[in-house]
Amino acid sequence: MKKLFILTIAITASLLFVQCKKSEVLTEEIITTEKSLTGNVLEGSNWEVLTVVSVPKNVNISFSVKHPKMNFYNDYIEMKLGRDICSKHYLFATDNITVDFASCTISNPNHQSLSDLMEGDFQYIISDSGNEMILKNNSETEITLRRVAQLGTSTPVSTSMSINTTVQ
Repeated sequence: MKKLFILTIAITASLLFVQCKKSEVLTEEIITTEKSLTGNVLEGSNWEVLTVVSVPKNVNISFSVKHPKMNFYNDYIEMKLGRDICSKHYLFATDNITVDFASCTISNPNHQSLSDLMEGDFQYIISDSGNEMILKNNSETEITLRRVAQLGTSTPVSTSMSINTTVQ
């Protein structure tokens, strides 16, 4: 009888522990979902530039091999333009971003055009698949970007081997 009582308590405690874990995981998922719905959807994303078109400035650039990269962080965009790196401050609001000027020294004329055109107010449109984004402003400038797939980090696996030898 005593063993049955202890077994019942152990099963009940384990079920309560599992219930607590499930509710904690669910709470974390809800918080993460709320942040993704209300927060900056660009933050932490990495993109490569495919094309830059500006009708008034007569610019039409396509990058086919070495694409300039744009990495969106909390409040700045890091632009990797060949060997040049440029950071620009931006503000995020609903489906618009405002990019402020940043001084950069850039050697490639195509990269300089991209840096110059990446200023002002832009509406961003992300494709349904989430793999392409178009930045448009009121002065007929359109920048097409493609998401860069990021490899996740994993926990290193520890392996051990033991060799048993016997000497006779």
